[in-house]
Amino acid sequence: MVWLRLVHIVAGVVWVGSAVFAALILFPAARAAGADGRRLLDRLGPRMGPVMGILMLLTVIPGFIMYGRLSGGFNRAWVTHQPGLALAVGAVVTLLAVVVGIASNAPAAAKIARVRKAIETQGGTPTPALGAELAALQCASSAGGRWPRRCCWSPRAPWRSRGIYERSPVLSQSRMRD
Repeated sequence: MVWLRLVHIVAGVVWVGSAVFAALILFPAARAAGADGRRLLDRLGPRMGPVMGILMLLTVIPGFIMYGRLSGGFNRAWVTHQPGLALAVGAVVTLLAVVVGIASNAPAAAKIARVRKAIETQGGTPTPALGAELAALQCASSAGGRWPRRCCWSPRAPWRSRGIYERSPVLSQSRMRD
């Protein structure tokens, strides 16, 4: 049980810490670095996805095993008591993070790879349309899909010129709050 707990805690700390570091520091810095940052993310991307997946599994599987052991085989009396409910809340939050991470990052990563391949076939310099699409995909990916971040609402955001704010009441309201 000690080894399971150790693997669960260390993998969870590294998993969450890596995601927070990437979202708050690495991705914005790489975007600000321009072409050099893009090259860094091109080399980092194929490694980061599998590592994050392994860390996720090393967090979730031992956590599930420990929950089963602590509850005496998922005994209803223990599961519905305070310790069981507290651990269940943690498990639900973790599973939501897994679902959001997979649902938002996997499709965005595939689209980003497609756009980058199109940029490479055109000689390595993106057209304004491909550059705007790539920036929007990267911003959506780093923001967890539908959850906006400040970087997405900057005055230089590529979609501002397309009038998306005026057509969407949700976006226009969130823009007013920033």
